[in-house]
Amino acid sequence: MASEHTPRAQRGMTLLELLVVMTVLALVTSLLMQGFGTALSTYERVQRRQSEGLLLDLGYRWFAQTLSGAQAELDAPRYFHGDAQGLGGITHSPLLGGNGQVSFFSWQLSETRNGELQLVYSQPNGVEWTIHRWPIGSRGRFIYRTANGSATEQWPPPPNDSLSSSGDGSIPSAIALEITPSNGPIQRWYANLPGRTYPRPDYRDF
Repeated sequence: MASEHTPRAQRGMTLLELLVVMTVLALVTSLLMQGFGTALSTYERVQRRQSEGLLLDLGYRWFAQTLSGAQAELDAPRYFHGDAQGLGGITHSPLLGGNGQVSFFSWQLSETRNGELQLVYSQPNGVEWTIHRWPIGSRGRFIYRTANGSATEQWPPPPNDSLSSSGDGSIPSAIALEITPSNGPIQRWYANLPGRTYPRPDYRDF
């Protein structure tokens, strides 16, 4: 009788061991899939942050490039002008065109239809590019540095500023774009303008 039950007992233990192995494999597979999913989502977040960082860096380079080529002009229609939400003037480093080519340009902060803050670059002949966008509720402004190092949100500075008049054609010594995102720290872009911030004399007047 004992010999008849022994094979059945062995078959039952073999089946139980198989079930245990399958259960362990299922648990390990589940853990591996969870780990893979976590690693994939982390990778996607890192890639998104890097992409956003590259776009910001590229936008800053374009911003600094055009302003580094800004020119102080004698003719009133070509004066540099600006306020907290936008600026414009003449540059010899436009984004569209060869280096050294003189062109009008402007940078403007505006709000999109869905409430995002956007930075737009413009040139003549219909060139208008959205360089970057910040989340809904973000705020931004341009700040201009005068010859004595003080800051103003208007250029030319107000008439009570003795360092500059509205008709001298001068440009700021530096400009900052300050962005306060709705979901992060303040961002600032700085651009130093050429050392000669006043127009060259017009020798035709002598």
